[in-house]
Amino acid sequence: MKKTILFALITLIVTSVLFAQVPPQKMGYQMVVRNANNELVANQQIGVRLSIIKSSPNGNPVFVETHSATTNANALLTVQVGTGTPTPGSDLANIDWGGDDYYIQCDIDPLGGNNYTITGNQQLITVPYAFFSGKSVYADTSDYNNLLNRPTGNTTGDILYWNSSDSSWHILPIGQQGQVLTVHNGGLTWTNNNNMLNNVPPTVVTDTVFDITGRTTLVMCHITNAGSTGVIASGVCWSTNAYPSLGNSYTTDGTSIDTFISKATGLVSGTTYYVRAYATNAAGTSYGNPLKFTTPVHCGTVTDYDGNTYQTIYIGAQCWMKENLKTTHYSNGAAITKTVPTTCTDTYPYANNKFYYIYNNDTSYIATRGLLYSWGAVMNGAGSSSNNPSGIQGICPSGWHVPSNAEWCELENFVEPGIDVNCNSTGYRGSMAKRLAGTQYWKSYQSNSFAPGYCNYDITGFNSSGFTAIPGGYLQTYQSYYYCGNSSSSNSMSFSGLNTDAYYWSCTVNGSGSYNPVYFRSLNYSYSGIQLNTKSTNSASYEYYYAMSVRCIKN
Repeated sequence: MKKTILFALITLIVTSVLFAQVPPQKMGYQMVVRNANNELVANQQIGVRLSIIKSSPNGNPVFVETHSATTNANALLTVQVGTGTPTPGSDLANIDWGGDDYYIQCDIDPLGGNNYTITGNQQLITVPYAFFSGKSVYADTSDYNNLLNRPTGNTTGDILYWNSSDSSWHILPIGQQGQVLTVHNGGLTWTNNNNMLNNVPPTVVTDTVFDITGRTTLVMCHITNAGSTGVIASGVCWSTNAYPSLGNSYTTDGTSIDTFISKATGLVSGTTYYVRAYATNAAGTSYGNPLKFTTPVHCGTVTDYDGNTYQTIYIGAQCWMKENLKTTHYSNGAAITKTVPTTCTDTYPYANNKFYYIYNNDTSYIATRGLLYSWGAVMNGAGSSSNNPSGIQGICPSGWHVPSNAEWCELENFVEPGIDVNCNSTGYRGSMAKRLAGTQYWKSYQSNSFAPGYCNYDITGFNSSGFTAIPGGYLQTYQSYYYCGNSSSSNSMSFSGLNTDAYYWSCTVNGSGSYNPVYFRSLNYSYSGIQLNTKSTNSASYEYYYAMSVRCIKN
């Protein structure tokens, strides 16, 4: 029989990495088999016996198993140590890899039986230590239950801590309800710290922001824990800074422990804010997580009864129509009377006459300039209001209202702060006209760069408010007698101001006048400011009466 020579090569073929919780109890083993003529023994079944020897090459085997395997075309024989047929008592899991040196011995029978030829052995240096890590007392990722010096607790809640003074682990039993864990003389202990327990602030969460407008938003929050004492105040605070506090704007919403909804007000459109909940008790104030939101620059569109749709704009806290009203009906469907002015006073825009007029009776102006309305049509039977908001729907669509003098005043002081805080001055005031004026339809005027007419030369700074004032003109009527046909009558009417003037009604009567003088605002193509003045609406001899444009504000 030819003598067979075995060249063995041990290779790790571990199917999981060293960091696995339980390493596989097997390792790869490869050998190349040659005969006495140094020829490869290819594609032949081989009998193999593998032994793990302890301490020295001639030591006692602690693990023995047999395999029947076939060499490949290159005479390479591959087996898995740990997957063969073990002799009784052989178990890789029982080997203490860290306690001694180990060697692997390979015996083969080239005929595939168990008549083995001893071919030598070699020391195992690296591979089995993947097995050793499974029992390692130092490996952080090893199985804790396999630690040799694993400490154990006695009851649920016991705490394990290391004490460097004696280099050992200590068990601290769970404390009693209400006790505080403290450090004392280098160790851990439970104490009854009533001062600490009585100074715990509340816990509060900021949940969500919703119903955001250009001036308000709602914030949902909830208090999860009142702390050591009862809640004495809660709400939300907001700012343009990332962490608002009670030093900024805030609400006060009660003392109950539960979900609450708070309303942030006084916001400015197109601005990014941060809001968070707060809760206060005797121990102090706690804050919830901040939420970020941005207020919109408009409040959508609005459609009147006739189907006309208007664009909108937030200016400060107010949402205005950006276009002149052109409805011929009230929101309930009631018609407004179309009137062509004559020298007869029954076509005049008296306070009780609900009339609308088309500038020069030319319908081509309606789409861009809107209609002109008597004050009676604007109010639709309502009385004067100086409130802010006015509360007068009048001619406006549902959800909208006619601006009061105070609301016009708010607009002016937002666009040009401090111009006329209480709006007590009449005439043209300030220099805000270009910031309110649109850049179309105005008659050219080059002598004043702050006047609406200058937009035809340079639009820089125009309509920065978004209000988009449009020069729709006005209707002026003059009455010298109450009735038509009087031979001495000098009654007259005329449309005026198209492309030069924008006149807008308010719903506020100046109570100091004799004939219900109503506040209005106007812009002129050549003036820098906005005019505040009054026009009479009651029938009386030798008086002027007007029809003007209307802008509505959202409720």
